[in-house]
Amino acid sequence: MDSINKEIIKNFKRVVIKVGSSLIVNLSNGKINDRIINYIVEDIKYLRSKGKEVMLVSSGALALGKHKLGLNNKTLKIQDKQASASVGQIILINSWQKMFSKNRIECAQILLTHLDAEIRKSSINARNTIESLIKLNSIPVINENDTVATKELRYGDNDQLAARVAQITSSDLLVLLSDVHGLYDANPIKNPNAKLLERIYKIDKKIEKISENTSSSISVGGMETKVKAARISLAAGCNMVIAKGDNKNPIRNLEKGNKASWFIASTSPKTARKKWISSQMSTKAGIVVDSGAVDALKSGASLLPAGILSINGFFEKGDVINVLDEKRNVISVGLTSYSSKEAELIAGAKSNEIEALLGYHIKDVIIHRDDMVIRN
Repeated sequence: MDSINKEIIKNFKRVVIKVGSSLIVNLSNGKINDRIINYIVEDIKYLRSKGKEVMLVSSGALALGKHKLGLNNKTLKIQDKQASASVGQIILINSWQKMFSKNRIECAQILLTHLDAEIRKSSINARNTIESLIKLNSIPVINENDTVATKELRYGDNDQLAARVAQITSSDLLVLLSDVHGLYDANPIKNPNAKLLERIYKIDKKIEKISENTSSSISVGGMETKVKAARISLAAGCNMVIAKGDNKNPIRNLEKGNKASWFIASTSPKTARKKWISSQMSTKAGIVVDSGAVDALKSGASLLPAGILSINGFFEKGDVINVLDEKRNVISVGLTSYSSKEAELIAGAKSNEIEALLGYHIKDVIIHRDDMVIRN
């Protein structure tokens, strides 16, 4: 393992681990592969012991459901795939819960669609839920919501969904566990001389070309969707690795230098997020704050409701808004955790008074410092 890969493995704080259908489902009988689940749970326990925050994206529901309903080797309509995934999801989450429980780890199920991850308001809700679960020492087990999603069943197998999860949670590492070591310069099944690409810095036309679809009968995707996931991940400042996951403790094997394909981000998740916020077209709506809040923001603090003097215009939770001083100069822009209506009700209040004023509590801050860019 080279120095860059060692640095990533040593220093990452938050990781999304995605496990593919080809690992989860036993091809011979269509049943869950408990051995693989056990290895991955052991690795997650190990990562948590080192203070790492872990999220799990698990495929396999569709494959498990097809077998349970006797639909193997049949061409299925979208609604039949959705029905199969609904049946398989129960089997899948029960298997994960059983193995986590054996290791005295709590887990929780989260079902998302790609739209949940891409629409700003929905993605904020998803992020808040995931953040809460992590704080409560529970492992979020995430899968696509196949009952209402159709696009993912045709194109995804969760690779891109995992990348979106890494993006909205500002993770610094995405691990895609597969049945191959990584991305090769040619199809290794057809070409025995194919070479593993061990380090990739950008997704160019050459990389796209060699990531030809290698989907199996039980999964949807292959290398093509993994490279698409890498594009999302790198843009979010998150490093990504494709690694073989059908051996004992695949995550710890990465620490030992086992071969894999590493996609190296050129920036950090925090920097990438702030760059994205800065590039957004903010509305004319905003929040006017007092001089104390201005000083605090310039020192790197979050915006608290106590510093709000008034609300300008209309905005929804998740919108990019302006923060203005008393002379209406724009001090910063950022993603608001509250709507204009909510912000007006809690303006000037202490954070511990939010729930009493609104009847609920989203966050202590109106705009978190990680979701804010100071204007010069």
